[in-house]
Amino acid sequence: MARYTTIRISTKDKNRLERLAKLMGCRSLAEALRKIITIAEYELDKYQKDLAIVLQSLRHAKDIGETDAEKVDEYIYRGEEE
Repeated sequence: MARYTTIRISTKDKNRLERLAKLMGCRSLAEALRKIITIAEYELDKYQKDLAIVLQSLRHAKDIGETDAEKVDEYIYRGEEE
C-alpha cells in the first residue's frame, strides 16, 4: 500500500493546479501533480544537457576584448567582404 502525506500550498497555487489538472485531463490533483513533476524533471534534465553543450563550446571560444554591441555584424563578419 502506498504511503501518503499532506502538503500545504497557497489557495492560489491550488487553483492553478486544479486548472492544469483539467487541461491535462487528470482525475485528481495528485495525478496532475505527478505528471507535472515528471514534465519538470524532463525539462530540467534537458536544460542540463543544453548547458553542458554550451559550456563545451565555450572551451573553444577566445577572448576578443571589450566589444560594442552596436558593431556585432562587424565582429561576426570581420574579414569577409560584402
